[in-house]
Parts: sequence; structure tokens; C-alpha cells
Amino acid sequence: MDVILLTKVANLGTIGDRVEVRSGYGRNFLLPTGKATLATPDNIKKFEARRAELEKKAHVELQDAESRAARLKDFKLQITAKAGNEGKLFGSIGTADIAEAATAAGQNISRAELRLPSGPLRMVGEHIVRRAFAHGSQCRPDSRHCGRRQARQRLITAGSRALTVVFR
Repeated sequence: MDVILLTKVANLGTIGDRVEVRSGYGRNFLLPTGKATLATPDNIKKFEARRAELEKKAHVELQDAESRAARLKDFKLQITAKAGNEGKLFGSIGTADIAEAATAAGQNISRAELRLPSGPLRMVGEHIVRRAFAHGSQCRPDSRHCGRRQARQRLITAGSRALTVVFR
């Protein structure tokens, strides 16, 4: 199936690219979500008329994402969670928990924007949390579960420990 992309699609192309995709992917995902249109002669003419509008919209989204990334540059977030003597959390910290705490702290971050490459946070220590923006780029903040020095000091008593998410 030959389609014209109306937005940037990861691992496929950018606005205006004419790509060949499997018919199921095009029919079930790209076309219904408005990310692409069929590459018929009529649609090609319509797209060329709308190209400037779509590129302007993508540029505005990029500027918005860059400004949000700049606001998150030195943002620190602490989440308290219960942990055992060995530094293992009772339960886990996932994207929903991080997004909820960030929103409560004044930063508007949705759960869908966060990426945890190694899965939910289950141990005290340093973890990487990525933030994927709408236009496809990613921010790589650091996430720390209390410093190791603090974790060693708290080995004596089990209780709450703080998760610190630092966006740089």
C-alpha cells in the first residue's frame, strides 16, 4: 500500500514522504489515526496544497517540545516509596507514579510520554527515565533512588525511601 505521511512516524518517515507499507499497517493504524493518506493522484494534489500548513504545525509542536524540555532541564522530583533492608522496593514505581508526582509538582507530564528502558523501578539506585515528545525526539533525564551512601545508612531500618527523578 502506497501512502503519503501527514506527520512524522517513527522508523518510517517524515511529513510528505511517500512510503510503501503493509496493507494492514496502513489500513488499521496509519489511515484511521490521520498519520497518512493514500497516495492517489487526487490526494497528492491535496497534500501539496496543505504541505505548508502541516509543516508549520510540526514546527510549532517542535518548539513546544523544546520549551518543555528546557523547563524540565533542572527539575527534580522526589517520590517516597517503602523499601526493604536490601534496598528492594515493596512494589514498584512505574510511569503512572512518576507522571502523577510530576503533575502534582507543577510539571505537566503524561504517562504516555515517559519511557522506562529497564522496566518499572524496583530497586534503590540510579535509573534512567526517558521522556518521548510528540514530535519524536527524546529527553534523557536521570532518575535516582536515594544515593547509595544514603541507602547504606538506611540499611539498619526498613521504611520509606525517596525516589529522585532529575531532568537534565
